[in-house]
Amino acid sequence: LLILLVLIIRAAFLDGAKDGIMAYLIKWDSEVLSDPFIWSEAIGQVFFSLGVCMGVMTAYSSHNSKTKTNVAGSEKAISLSDTGIALLGGFAIYEMLGSMRAKCYNAAGVDRYTLT
Repeated sequence: LLILLVLIIRAAFLDGAKDGIMAYLIKWDSEVLSDPFIWSEAIGQVFFSLGVCMGVMTAYSSHNSKTKTNVAGSEKAISLSDTGIALLGGFAIYEMLGSMRAKCYNAAGVDRYTLT
């Protein structure tokens, strides 16, 4: 988490990071989002990232009679943590992509604000 936060803070000061954040949060392509394949891939990613914990949670819940731990609460915490880390990772990735896009435009001598 610390490394991710450092990446987000560092990337926020790069040229073009604002454009990347705008693309991540605001400028969505509704045509792409209407494609069912994109949604099935996203659901697959969710199951993949949470699937690692499910075997551990099954073993953990089998010993619940000894520890009296709220397994349902632990699963919710894990799911919310996974989602939060994924959203933070998206910020880091899109800040870097915005910076890379700005560098490409600068190298080609193109004003990035004239393109859509």
